[in-house]
Amino acid sequence: MLESTHRAGGFIETIRKNDCLFEAGPQCPRFPEALWKLVRDLRLENEFVAGDPKAKRYIFRQGRLHLVPFTPGGLIRTTVVDFRSKLRFLADVFGHTSPPNHEESLSEFVDRKFGAEIADYLADPLISTIFVADPGKMGMGSAFPQLVEWERTHGSLIRGALAARKSSQNKAGPRQPSAPKKPQTKSEKLRVTDALPSLGSFKSGMGALPEALAQELRENIRYEQAAASVSLSQPDNGAPNDGWSIRLNDGGAIHAHSLVLAVPAFVAASQLEQCAPELASLLGAIEYSPVCVVGAAYDRAALSRPLDGFGFMVPRREGMETIVTFSNSWLFEGRAPSGNFLLTSFAGRDPRSTLFTATEEQCAQMVHSENARVLGIAAEPTDGAVWRHTRAMPQYNVGHARRVAQINDLLPGLPNLQLAGNYLTGRSIGDCVQIGFRIAENVHSRYP
Repeated sequence: MLESTHRAGGFIETIRKNDCLFEAGPQCPRFPEALWKLVRDLRLENEFVAGDPKAKRYIFRQGRLHLVPFTPGGLIRTTVVDFRSKLRFLADVFGHTSPPNHEESLSEFVDRKFGAEIADYLADPLISTIFVADPGKMGMGSAFPQLVEWERTHGSLIRGALAARKSSQNKAGPRQPSAPKKPQTKSEKLRVTDALPSLGSFKSGMGALPEALAQELRENIRYEQAAASVSLSQPDNGAPNDGWSIRLNDGGAIHAHSLVLAVPAFVAASQLEQCAPELASLLGAIEYSPVCVVGAAYDRAALSRPLDGFGFMVPRREGMETIVTFSNSWLFEGRAPSGNFLLTSFAGRDPRSTLFTATEEQCAQMVHSENARVLGIAAEPTDGAVWRHTRAMPQYNVGHARRVAQINDLLPGLPNLQLAGNYLTGRSIGDCVQIGFRIAENVHSRYP
């Protein structure tokens, strides 16, 4: 296994300094079944710390923090959108619409169904936070095909969601509860987040996951070894070609029967350019969004409005660089020393932003200024960390599903090649782990 850097984990990294835990990547991800299996395999169960799925989320609009609604009652009470927008959203259960014949962007879809205010002040901040994406580019058929299907078959997202939930429950059959649970109110039963996997992290940060995995693999990982290119092997005896030759940056070479490229799409494109130019061209066309991550620790007394929840999101219409700020110290204990409070912000919606050309100190100051404006912070950070990536998250923009289909059509012509990553399907950690398990089974099955 080749690792181009000095450590494993990619964007999942925890910097531990001065009793602070600064997270470069996911702050409080969900732990679906596949990820839980990996956690158990690595014996990290006792290190897991759960996040509160009902923690408050806020949206910043016109100088105020507004609660994000996750229940019908919450939508009625929220002040982030007006009454007319709420009524139009709730009326979807009684209405009937059909998707167009072409692929819409998410913004077009939400605007058509619910109006511009829902698109700008609910869809945009939520999608930007989860996917670091531009809803104006994200394709509905590429990123949310199920929603398109619900509208096509039921004419309503709400009716489609209810039908899908009922179908899922029928397939699962009766379940025996493992432990008594407190009674749920009607509002709680309809809460969006209740149906999702558990949120959480680890006592020593998300970096514990790749660190434990690397420790398990030990000498099977060769650090600071990058592949310059890959090519199909050329057998001397005229036998069918089913192997690969990997040329390393240091001039060395490796020959292998199976090849798994667990790299970003643009890196895979450069490595396959000579032996599979059509595939390389498709991979190279996958867009990536930039992101600047700023972790900052403050004296708790400096926050005039402590962030009592998950964090706050910023719609792009507010004209700020910050996309989302997470309230790490509220989510988990031990993220900062006693008397301090730790925040992590994701910022930079455009690779042309000055965040990506300024010094790290200037970048941190720009983000701090915006957080200070929102939260009334009266002092400079006591500590911090900065990461910048001009190509961080793959984008499932309009046309992505068609490109993925073309990639999948080409792969059978390249023997024993597997593409692993979050740029074809599945962008979360859980999705990537599930993809990894599936590829490992595929490779293992080739050897008796």
